[in-house]
Amino acid sequence: MYNIELHPGQSRVFYDLFVSKEVRYAVPVCSRGWGKSYFAATAAAQAVAELMELPDSVPNKLVFIIAPTYTQVTDIYYPILAHGMGMAEIANKHSKDTGRFEFPGNVELRLISYEAIERMRGLGAYFVVCDEVASWSHGVGLQEAWQGIIQPCINTRWSKDRAIEYGAVSPGRAAIIGTPKGFNFHYDMFNYEQTDDEWKSYHFDYTTSPYLDATEIERL
Repeated sequence: MYNIELHPGQSRVFYDLFVSKEVRYAVPVCSRGWGKSYFAATAAAQAVAELMELPDSVPNKLVFIIAPTYTQVTDIYYPILAHGMGMAEIANKHSKDTGRFEFPGNVELRLISYEAIERMRGLGAYFVVCDEVASWSHGVGLQEAWQGIIQPCINTRWSKDRAIEYGAVSPGRAAIIGTPKGFNFHYDMFNYEQTDDEWKSYHFDYTTSPYLDATEIERL
């Protein structure tokens, strides 16, 4: 019913995460106008669909989208998911106020802010979108948020062995998305692919952003 179309750059990252499944941790670094939010919502929706294929008894069927603030994550992602992709029609319950979609089979999609990242401790995560991570600078910071909270939620509950045990098509995964902002931990994550084959990085500059006005860019 709902037609989801990705441009070539978005399709490339999606393919690696969900079709070939050759990547666990994708790090797209993109300019404005690339369609980061639409890609992220599509990826989260696909992860939800994978979880809904599993038995109700499988635990930790959680997907997260994390943005710098709660206003950002709900104002941007809730309309795309609920209305643009029709997820409100298949959810048992959904609420912009709580940032949650509850689906059949005990599957949940949660929209949370980086400011509330501590609430993830101890949970399991099948797929996580980390959005605009270069702005995760106050509070615990990006490095602690990833190493101390997010990645453990993925590795401890959705390891490769656990995924096989549950009959899942993939172990836990993540997309770490943002725009460049100097030599910070996001830069380090971009370079993880050099030493770890579970990671892959992608660089998309403004020339690959179809939602930018070429005339405006040329003038600037």
